[in-house]
Amino acid sequence: MLGETQVSKPITLRDHSVSIDASRELVFQMLTSFRRGRISGDDAESSRLISENGDTKIVEFRTKAGPFTYTTLEEVKLDPPERITFKHLDGPLHFSEEAFTFEEKLDGNTVLTHSGSFIWNPFPFFGWFGGVIYTKPMYHRVIRKHLAVVKEAAEARAARSHVFRRRT
Repeated sequence: MLGETQVSKPITLRDHSVSIDASRELVFQMLTSFRRGRISGDDAESSRLISENGDTKIVEFRTKAGPFTYTTLEEVKLDPPERITFKHLDGPLHFSEEAFTFEEKLDGNTVLTHSGSFIWNPFPFFGWFGGVIYTKPMYHRVIRKHLAVVKEAAEARAARSHVFRRRT
């Protein structure tokens, strides 16, 4: 133990979920279309595919949070159509792991849930304090807005889709 660098413990984010009147496959497809840049109606986030190897991709995200725009590089692993996981490679955080899970309901709706944890800064007290005071509330606001945009865009697309017909 002697000589090991102490690092802040990860701060766990509260899970956020939204029920979407669209098929799980459609919602999954929308969230993994990294080549197209943005989800319709979302001016706060864009993505750019850097590389891919099967279901593992390296993606650059640009996220607007308050007055700032953050650029991150993430390793994204796809487990279609149930889960997408993100591992932080580069950007303003010291560490971040996140996941979106897609639960298909009997009525054809999809429950999309975001979960995750992060370390803002590796210094034990400073990193925890900054993470709890600023980063965690900002993360929650960004995720709530992102889920609302995904819901609206997916439901609009489902309403006009011939491939992903909604159950009636």
